[in-house]
Amino acid sequence: MMKGKYGPFYRRIRPFLMVAFLLILLSLSYTYAMFQGGFVSWFLFFSFLPFAIYSLLFFGYRIQTFQAERMIRSQVYHDGDNVNVTIVIKRVIPFPLIFLIVEELLPDSLEGKQKKLLFPGMKRKIKVSYNMKVPRGEHVLTGFRIATGDILGFIEKEAFLPVRQTILVYPRFEDILYRPLESRYEHGNAAKALQFQKDTSLVAGVRQYQPGDRFSWIDWKATARTNQMMAKEFEIRQTHDLIIVLDQSHSEHFEEAVKFSASLTKAILQYGGQVGFFSAGKERTLIPIRAGELQLQKILIHLAKIKADGEVHLAKVLVEDVTLYAQPATKIIVTSFLDRKLIEAVSAELQRKGGVIIFNVKKDHTPATNEELQCKLMADQRGITVKTLQENQFRTALSEVKQA
Repeated sequence: MMKGKYGPFYRRIRPFLMVAFLLILLSLSYTYAMFQGGFVSWFLFFSFLPFAIYSLLFFGYRIQTFQAERMIRSQVYHDGDNVNVTIVIKRVIPFPLIFLIVEELLPDSLEGKQKKLLFPGMKRKIKVSYNMKVPRGEHVLTGFRIATGDILGFIEKEAFLPVRQTILVYPRFEDILYRPLESRYEHGNAAKALQFQKDTSLVAGVRQYQPGDRFSWIDWKATARTNQMMAKEFEIRQTHDLIIVLDQSHSEHFEEAVKFSASLTKAILQYGGQVGFFSAGKERTLIPIRAGELQLQKILIHLAKIKADGEVHLAKVLVEDVTLYAQPATKIIVTSFLDRKLIEAVSAELQRKGGVIIFNVKKDHTPATNEELQCKLMADQRGITVKTLQENQFRTALSEVKQA
């Protein structure tokens, strides 16, 4: 095959050149038999004739008319699952094919090649199956490449059969022992890991009006009775609402961070809690706090698609993105980068607007660095809970967390 700018042109005219060459060979063999005579010359001609006729008929056969179908048992899998794929190719004219190469055109997100060599003969329906292990992500399968040729190797045919299909692969879960995070007081410092909200539907009493109280909180009857501006006192309730913040910066531990986020989401919702999700990547996404199975599916679909494409330091995102603070809730930051900038951002912004816990997620047998240990010490001094978590410690991640 010619290369460079003549390659495509040569590929287009090559079948016609091969047919011409085949006709020349057929003519030469016939001419030789006519002039030479005898058993040997005619034997050569008649032996070559069936192959030449097959090649000429094959030249007019169109494999572009083949119809293909891909059958996959499920559209949703988890990271590391084996997927069984069955390809069914149908054709109308049962022209005898010597061989057929079927290749699944896999996207870059799926490694390896899926190529099968078949000998279909005159079958109208051709089946081929293969297995592949799928990583987390959204994988789009576009179609198949089929190729065949004549027995002499003169004529080759190739076609693309488009069959678009999407496989969604969720991160794999780890069962987490769930317990609601509790605030505690130690050495006179109030922990702020959980939010406390006024329940405006339950009035506990009245008190003197203070600057900053809402106008709607004024109790006019008590004001008239005491001749002083009085405001309603509401019951204080503790909320266990959580927002998981995932750092999408490029890291060798990113898949572990995604797996922990998925496991944590499932544990919280499974035990009746409410959770929201914020991903800090190239595109920032906020999923509002909700409960239930639909919330779990929404977050898992998002986790299946996200990539480690964060271009801005998480500390800057936490300071600038005001949508993160639209709902009062404890923030659980899942990251693989623990540095001074992150601790300072959390200390300046999140501690004033809600409790925070930082999980520094690593692969197994990957301890925290000296810098991360220093940052953890700095966080402890500022009342920020930081826990370095390896993959084999996911199960007890919440039960070991103590609010500082």
